[in-house]
Amino acid sequence: MSPGEPPTASGRFSPPYVRPGVEAAAGGSPAWDPAHLPELRRVAVVGSGLIGTSIGLALSGRGVEVFLRDSDGAQVKLAEAMGAGRPWQGERVDHAVIATPLPTVAAELRDLQRGGLATTVSDAGSVKTRPLVEAVQLGCDLGAWCPAHPIAGRERHGAVSARADLFAERVWAVCPVAHTGADAIAATAALALACGATPVRTTPERHDAAMAVLSHVPQLVASVLAGSLLGLDSHDLPFAGQGFRDTTRLADSDPVLWASIIEGNRGPIAERVRRLGREFTHLADVLAEGTRDEVVEAVTAAIHGGRHGRSLLPRKAGARALPWGWVGVVLDDRPGQLAALFTVIGEWDVNIEDVGPFEHSLDAPAGIVEIAVDPDGADGLVERLTRAGWTAYRRS
Repeated sequence: MSPGEPPTASGRFSPPYVRPGVEAAAGGSPAWDPAHLPELRRVAVVGSGLIGTSIGLALSGRGVEVFLRDSDGAQVKLAEAMGAGRPWQGERVDHAVIATPLPTVAAELRDLQRGGLATTVSDAGSVKTRPLVEAVQLGCDLGAWCPAHPIAGRERHGAVSARADLFAERVWAVCPVAHTGADAIAATAALALACGATPVRTTPERHDAAMAVLSHVPQLVASVLAGSLLGLDSHDLPFAGQGFRDTTRLADSDPVLWASIIEGNRGPIAERVRRLGREFTHLADVLAEGTRDEVVEAVTAAIHGGRHGRSLLPRKAGARALPWGWVGVVLDDRPGQLAALFTVIGEWDVNIEDVGPFEHSLDAPAGIVEIAVDPDGADGLVERLTRAGWTAYRRS
């Protein structure tokens, strides 16, 4: 395949098919200057489910004129009643975003382009390479379309579950290819920013490989784990604690929607499922046949690896992952303690990167708050707080 050539029917892309500079910098740091992006005044949203209606709500809240279209008229009516926009009668728009199920994205793009209804188009699908192949097969204009994916959602679906702040402080993957025009890329970034998200560039293949690990496999794991309850005696179900409920939250997702997503990204997902299978099989073998020391070693390694993996996750949308240092502080149960703590830390010119959940029982005389700071200064902060009379510790 030569540079600039479209994807083949097999869906395989060669490295030259990536526009120079399109891939995100290490750590995914975005580099968008809002001053150089277009102002979107009229936007059409095709698809009035959770994502489409949430986009409409976010844009309408910013004063953008939003038009809605969906094969289900009831969803359009509900989205309109919620304030997400009004039914689209074919008015010309600056930008259209396709928020329909994955198998329909390419066909919707073809219809929009044949009708000349939008200057540029993006989509919101959670798989990127499959729609690209199908778009090529349907003869779509790749120059006016920028593949994209807002990394946000809920286990509930439909317009009724939409929220105007669904994309606030979330990443919006922008996945242009060699044929994607600059206007389409800029309009897609402007759309993301208008919805409160952080646009981050990547490639379709990198996106799909990452989503297999970060979204698609977790959905399968949650569903399979929750499905194991079907073999448990009903008298034992009340023993399910919050950990099980948190881990299986995604199991409430729409099975039809997720079946199309999983099928659309089956290759990267299969690879990761096999890898997880090997890891669990090894752990099961050790648990069944290993010595006490071998079991302890294997479980310790698994838990340690999970903690290390979690520490790599970025704390802010689109930012480079940093292993922050967490400092815990005991606060007396009286007014002004939290404000006093933040004030003294601010006076020391220490930046608080994040604040963890506040651990406090209603009948306890004190609580604990954990704050994230630069790891190089965490130990020093503990020492200064201790000298100042606070009870502080460095979380391991």
